Amino acid sequence: MFKKIKTIINLIKSGKSDLFWYKIKKRFGVKKNLMPLPEILTLEPTNICTMKCPTCPTGAGKLNRPKGMMSLENYKKIIDQVKGYTDKLVLFNYGEPFMHPKIIEMIKYAKQASIFVKTSTNGEFFKNEQFCTDLINSGLDYLIICLDGADSETLKKFRVNTDFKRIIKSFHTIIKLKKELHSLTPLVELQYILMKHNEHQREKMKQIAADLGVDVYAEKTAGIDINDPNFQKMAVELLPTEPSLARYEKLPDGTFKLKGEISNYCPQVLSSIVINCDGNVVPCCYDLYSNHIMGNVFQQQIKDIWHGKKYQEFRQQIFRQRKNIAMCNICSERSYKINKKIKME
Repeated sequence: MFKKIKTIINLIKSGKSDLFWYKIKKRFGVKKNLMPLPEILTLEPTNICTMKCPTCPTGAGKLNRPKGMMSLENYKKIIDQVKGYTDKLVLFNYGEPFMHPKIIEMIKYAKQASIFVKTSTNGEFFKNEQFCTDLINSGLDYLIICLDGADSETLKKFRVNTDFKRIIKSFHTIIKLKKELHSLTPLVELQYILMKHNEHQREKMKQIAADLGVDVYAEKTAGIDINDPNFQKMAVELLPTEPSLARYEKLPDGTFKLKGEISNYCPQVLSSIVINCDGNVVPCCYDLYSNHIMGNVFQQQIKDIWHGKKYQEFRQQIFRQRKNIAMCNICSERSYKINKKIKME
């Protein structure tokens, strides 16, 4: 009880009475309870990548915005605005974050603001021990390294332009240095996206994860944009033959659709935000082509965007007729999907 009272006093003293009232409402189960500022921030350091993955807007060459990188100065301004409110930073979106030359500084700055930092990589950029040492010492909490095949031939069918041996070496280097530095972080996850060409390698992948000594092994279903004109073709080519391993179901006529029904509710629009490298704010990572720009953080304060008329109207649309929003119809959060995570011993 004393600890809770102390927390309340500290929030009020720090000028965060708005956060205090949010927590009160949350405790009483208020459903449409809007955070004063986003609790979770997805931030895109860059939208550039070396891979040519066919289902990714960047990899497939379909991204409808210029290639670029967020400056460290603009990044710091964002973190300064959400400090004390944002608990978790997801430091990637539609690009390879480790192509940003200031990625280590970005992680450090967020950690200085007491924010949990998670990022994901194709594993191509851990080429020397000094860089890996700096990454571990940055305070990064969680590192996902994607490996979608148990051998080079299988991996390259989806991760075009990749190098299997180099990724395996990246795992070895990070895990070895963590032990040498006696560091518990970052937790290292091997993420394996299940597809038709690699579903037969599930057991082999689990063994690879165990042999590497990763902290977490994760199986994930492939996501394909159902609004893409080539969706049905990609579904036939990529989706596993085992129905339970996919987010989509095959209909009697041979076509595919996303499993599950859409509801007029989404917690994402009440607690999280996505900021692209050009500063544009969109509601969700499923807004692949930035069709719902709520504002730009290089021109406006995040709080003004978050509580602005455009965002409020969008939330009301979610709560009334979510099925009319194209990006919501590709969201797998409403459907059954494998995201099986195994903590490795």
